[in-house]
Amino acid sequence: MSKYALEWKNITFSVRQGFWMRSRKILHGINIKVPRGTVLGLVGPNGAGKTTTIKLGAGLLVPDAGQVMIKDRPASLPQAKKCLGFLTESQYIYPHLRLREWLLMLGGFSGLSGDRLVQRTETVLELAELLPQADQMMNTLSKGQLQRAGIAQSLVHDPDILLLDEPMSGLDPYWRHRIQSVLLDYKASGRTILFSSHILSDVERLSDRGVVCEKGQVQWEGRLSDMPRKITGYEMICETEHTELFEKFAKDKSDIIRQPEGNWRIMIPEDRKKDFLHTADTHSFNIISLRPVQEEIAEVLFRFRNSAE
Repeated sequence: MSKYALEWKNITFSVRQGFWMRSRKILHGINIKVPRGTVLGLVGPNGAGKTTTIKLGAGLLVPDAGQVMIKDRPASLPQAKKCLGFLTESQYIYPHLRLREWLLMLGGFSGLSGDRLVQRTETVLELAELLPQADQMMNTLSKGQLQRAGIAQSLVHDPDILLLDEPMSGLDPYWRHRIQSVLLDYKASGRTILFSSHILSDVERLSDRGVVCEKGQVQWEGRLSDMPRKITGYEMICETEHTELFEKFAKDKSDIIRQPEGNWRIMIPEDRKKDFLHTADTHSFNIISLRPVQEEIAEVLFRFRNSAE
C-alpha cells in the first residue's frame, strides 16, 4: 500500500477553445504527491492551473497523459472517489432547496442513508454554525453562509481525503479562523487535505508542504520553512542612549520604534548589518536580539512568476 493519499503522475491536460476548437495545454508534466495524514497547500496566481489540478484529483477530469491516483486507485474509478470530500471554487446550489434538504441529498449521493445520514447532516450543520439557517432556501443564504455550507457538504460523509478549492473564499476573519481550526482537527484525526488558496497566511498556518504552480507547471514543492526566501534585512532589539545613530542605518524613521519596555526595535537593511554591529560595539549598544527578516511568500511567488515569463 502506497504511503500517498493522492498522486499526480506526469499529468498533461489540454482544453479546446475558440471557433476552430484548437487545443491549448493547461498543465504540463505535473507531478505531486500528498502523503497520508498531511496537508498540502497549492498556491499560485490566477490561471496557474490550480483548479484544473484539483478537478483532476477528484476524478472530474481525465488527463491527456499521465495518471492521477487516489490511494493507489485511478481517480476516475467510482470506488476511488468514495473517500473524497470535494469543494469547488464556484459551487452549484439548488436555489429552491432548503439547506438541510441539500445536505441530505448530497449525503445520500455519497452513500449515507437512514439515521446515519440524518446524524451526519445535523453534525455538519452544527459544525458550520448553520442550524439557524437549516430550513432556509439556498438562494436566501449570504455568500459567507454558502461557503460554510459548501465546507459542510464536503465533510458530511466523513471522508478520508479533502480536496478544497479556495475554502476560505468569502469568509470573514472569524470564520477563516474557525474553518482553519476545523481543518486542523480533521488533519489531527489522521486524514489528508489538499487545498488551494490566495490567502498565504492560511497556507502557512495549515500546510505541512506547499506547491507553487505557475503557467501549468510546478515551480517549487517542499516544506514552507524550506522555501527559498531571501533575507531582506535584520530586526534588532537593543538598549542605548545613542539613538541619534539609528537614522544612519535605518531606511526610514518608521523602521525605528520605541518598545513599551524602553528598548528600541530597529530594522536594518542587509548590507548595513556589519556597519551597525561595529557601531554598536564602539558605542556600547546592548543588543538584546538580532534576527533575519525574510521576504514574504507573496514576494517569492512574484519572483517565481517573473522567472517563468
